[in-house]
Amino acid sequence: MKPSPYRPRVHLLVCANQRSGDDPLGAGCGARGERVFALLKTGTRARTGEVWVTKTHCLGLCPKRGCTVAVAPAMQYLVEVEEADVDPLIAALSAGR
Repeated sequence: MKPSPYRPRVHLLVCANQRSGDDPLGAGCGARGERVFALLKTGTRARTGEVWVTKTHCLGLCPKRGCTVAVAPAMQYLVEVEEADVDPLIAALSAGR
């Protein structure tokens, strides 16, 4: 095993996990996460080497609305991320926050 020479400045991990309707944690981020993921991929396309966006399964935080997004390397967790939050999130990344 060896470290990769490739490393983005920011890596966004977007939960799109889908659970069964009777799961005590709820249905998961599912389609909400899929939509946020697609918008983030499109919105950061010009910054491919700097910002990576990856769709994941459960990140351990299950919001009732929106989805969970982890921002690495700071490992900040954003919950209840909705489609309307994508542009402000991308703007914050551009500002280096």
